[in-house]
Amino acid sequence: MTQVNRYLEDKAMDHIDHALGRPVDPRAETHRNYFYVIGETDLRREMASSPHWQSDGKTREGEYFSVTAEGRAALAAHLKAVGDKHRRWVVSYAGYQMEVVAISRAKARYSKWLDISDVNDSLSFGQFQRNSKVRLA
Repeated sequence: MTQVNRYLEDKAMDHIDHALGRPVDPRAETHRNYFYVIGETDLRREMASSPHWQSDGKTREGEYFSVTAEGRAALAAHLKAVGDKHRRWVVSYAGYQMEVVAISRAKARYSKWLDISDVNDSLSFGQFQRNSKVRLA
C-alpha cells in the first residue's frame, strides 16, 4: 500500500494529490495520474494554463488532465512544507516482510497486527510486538 488518506487545505495541491491517487511520495510512479473536468469552468482554464498539468485529451463534455513532473515536484515540496508525516514502513514478522503506510513506527506495527489478528485471533499484541521488527522502507 502506498496511498495515504489525507486532505490538503490548498485546493490546487489537493487536486494534484487526488489525481495521483494520494501517494506517499508523489515523485515516484503512481497507479493513477488523471483528473477529468466537465464543462468550461474556471478549474479547467486554470489547469490548462498551469505548468503542473498537461491536457491528455478532450471530450464533448470535458477534458482529461495529467500531472506533470513539475506538478509532482510542487506537491512533494508542499507536503514537506505542511509537515506531512506519512512514510512507508516494512514490518517483519514470521518470515514475512509487509509494507504499510503510517505516521510512526508504532502505528505501522499496530496496523499490521490488526491485519494479522483478523485471521489469527490468538495472537496478542504483546506477542506480535516482541516478535516483529519495523524499519523505514
